[in-house]
Amino acid sequence: MVELLDTLYSNKTLLIILTLLVGIALGLFAIRPLLSALRRRAMRERRNYLAILLNSFKRASLVLGVLGVLNMLLILPVDLPWNKGYRLTVSVLNTLALTFITAELLIFIYEKYTARRIDSKVSTLFHIIIRLLVYSAGILMVSSIVDYDIKAMLTALGVGGLAIALALQDTLSNLFAGLQILASKQLKPGDYVRVDDQVEGYVIDINWRNTTLRTLQENVIIVSNTQLSQSITINFFTLQKNLYFKIAVGVHYDSDLDHVERVTLEVAEQVLEQFPDVPRDFHPKVRFNEFADSSINFHVWMATDLYENRMIIQHHFIKALHKRYNQEGISIPYPIRSVYIEKSE
Repeated sequence: MVELLDTLYSNKTLLIILTLLVGIALGLFAIRPLLSALRRRAMRERRNYLAILLNSFKRASLVLGVLGVLNMLLILPVDLPWNKGYRLTVSVLNTLALTFITAELLIFIYEKYTARRIDSKVSTLFHIIIRLLVYSAGILMVSSIVDYDIKAMLTALGVGGLAIALALQDTLSNLFAGLQILASKQLKPGDYVRVDDQVEGYVIDINWRNTTLRTLQENVIIVSNTQLSQSITINFFTLQKNLYFKIAVGVHYDSDLDHVERVTLEVAEQVLEQFPDVPRDFHPKVRFNEFADSSINFHVWMATDLYENRMIIQHHFIKALHKRYNQEGISIPYPIRSVYIEKSE
């Protein structure tokens, strides 16, 4: 057996091919099915973040399988004619794999912490920063393993730092603007915002360059972080997730306003009961506000947890209110102007 291994080890090309095949088989038929089973169990138990972590490792299952076989070869009792270079290569690969695992674990811990403390979706900008820091540390460790002069590399980066900063000025501006937006905690994924009274939608993601919004029409709007940080932005979910809105109504001057208010509130309550996303402790309000040219105007205040429900609630309310007003004999007047013409003698 030992002689067979000696013969195999002496043929470098054959050994590399065989190692890759065994590693790929191990990754496909052992590691990947195991991670898939663990991921399905995590999904059944509603442990979504653990499922995401296992899915990340599943994507690297082939690499982990090959790396496992390469490490197993080191413990076999056979001297390799190219042992030093082989051990160095495996050490580098182990460091890179450890770097990947560390980055994914830190992202997993961060997402769990954020979900527990903030109860919100997580921006991918922090994912990028975590990976950048961990991968940079991994590169420095690899440089140390291969005896590369780290001081020379750091010196070169210091000298070229100014040129890089000038070349990436816009990118760095967007990066720091994104960090400022997230650090202020005034805007986060899941919020509904309006930017400069021009565009509005749900924040999908804040990454290193731009912020992505999803409109109610299922369109995607991309706004650079710099532009967003310099704009007047309305966040409808900053203080609370409930969204309050008003609907304008007008009735005839001959109407009994107490009766109008009572009927309007009854209709509003009936409409809101049809929507489960309405805050249960909210009650609609009527506020008269204007003696207009042909009507007494007022606003009906309503609420919802989902911004997209605003229009459908308004739609059902107007239909129901118009029908009820007709039944109660409450008149919604047409705009009327009286014109007096004096005849000249």
